[in-house]
Amino acid sequence: MASSTAGRLLIATPAINDGNFDRSVIFMLHHDPVGALGVVINRPGPLAIDELLPRWSDLAAPPAMVFSGGPVEPDGFIALGEIREEHESAAVIPNTDQLATIDLESDPAIAAAFVDRLRIYRGYAGWAPGQLDGEIASGAWFIVDPHEGDLWHDRPENLCEEVLSRQPGTMKWFANAPADPSVN
Repeated sequence: MASSTAGRLLIATPAINDGNFDRSVIFMLHHDPVGALGVVINRPGPLAIDELLPRWSDLAAPPAMVFSGGPVEPDGFIALGEIREEHESAAVIPNTDQLATIDLESDPAIAAAFVDRLRIYRGYAGWAPGQLDGEIASGAWFIVDPHEGDLWHDRPENLCEEVLSRQPGTMKWFANAPADPSVN
């Protein structure tokens, strides 16, 4: 297994050759020999949080839409919140010092005591054992460190280009690459 990508961003390269992930930016939540899991953070969906999950709309970071988190389990939801302070709660489960998974079955008031804002993702991106490692080795993904505001970007549809443009070397070139390379 390559080193874990948990806590990092995956950015799809043209080699991904999968419409589900074209120009996607994925925040990785888990990656070990058993498999990998992340959420696409640059695809706000068509439904507002207050339409689908109104109890959570007060905590939603703008744009307050339910994001398309990936093609796996499209009827399931993953909520990520920015942690304000350390705590002990089954409703807010820390992933890192600043990020937690939020139990959407819990009372939003409990989460609000510990979380400044959240994003809700419908579905996720998942990989079987070794699958992501193989895709990385084949050049399908760039792996980069996130900046503090990437998960909460107010214009997530521009995130892929912005993340690529701040990278060194040839990776930066991909920020302005056309969606269809044949028109280059």
